[in-house]
Amino acid sequence: MNINSKISIAVARFFRRYGKLIIIIIAIWIIIVFINNYLKKHKTDKTEIQNAYTPDIAIMDDYNISVQERYRSDVKQTIDNYFKYCNSKEFENAYNMLSDDCKAFLYQNSLDNFAEYANNFYTGDKKYYIQNYSNIDNKYIYEIHIIDDIEKTGGSGGYNENVEKLTVIRNKNEYKIANQGYIENKKYDNIISQTEDMVVKVISKDISYGKEAYNLEITNKTDKYILISDGTYSDEVTLNITNQKRKATNTQNATFLIGPNATKSMSFIFEKFADDEKKATEINLNDVRIYENYNTSLTPEDAERLFSFNIKLTK
Repeated sequence: MNINSKISIAVARFFRRYGKLIIIIIAIWIIIVFINNYLKKHKTDKTEIQNAYTPDIAIMDDYNISVQERYRSDVKQTIDNYFKYCNSKEFENAYNMLSDDCKAFLYQNSLDNFAEYANNFYTGDKKYYIQNYSNIDNKYIYEIHIIDDIEKTGGSGGYNENVEKLTVIRNKNEYKIANQGYIENKKYDNIISQTEDMVVKVISKDISYGKEAYNLEITNKTDKYILISDGTYSDEVTLNITNQKRKATNTQNATFLIGPNATKSMSFIFEKFADDEKKATEINLNDVRIYENYNTSLTPEDAERLFSFNIKLTK
């Protein structure tokens, strides 16, 4: 047998013995190459997404007006400090970063109330990213997305996400935070309307991103009961915004009643976006009822008087 025949026989025996193994190895190699190419493409796509991320351009603004360059660093540092305090459970430091309006409106000036909220919202090891949402004067509204830090927790999910709107309020060189979508309290100066039966004073409005709460002080000048709203009708209290009337959202399951010769504070909430340029011009009390005595079984037909009353918000 010559040398070529010996080589041919040896090769044939080798492939008979190891052929299946070789085919498996080649198949694995092809799969690895395919996966590698896919991951490279996936990495490129991810990079392109990151490059397109514009956290300082307001996504709700038609003209993509960004946070001014000279304020960006301070605004981001303010958010970062607030996040770190909450994430590390340093709630007193985080609370001290809140605006006075925010402390009063959301937490009744109580650190314990804020700590309870923050402790439930910032759970475990977290990280975040931000996106500018809208800018109003010296108030920069960001949406903060808080997600699990799987590098610290070792988890494989990372899909748990909490989202809220944070407003960074700039007053000269001082920066404060308002959270949960709240923005500010706006005081009204000497807005008073009255009839022979009552006096209504508009004290202020609390502005959140998607709503406004108008705070009224109503004085009953009679020795009878004055009912402003009890949910009998859907439009007992409305707000005029340009050519629209919007119904109060908090009157359906509540009674707004003023006793004889009493003064009472009331708040009525309406849907209105903070960056909506339409102006609110008037609050309408559409179904004011006066009763000699009052109980919940009374109907509008039982009232001594039923009338409407409008409070202008502009002079």
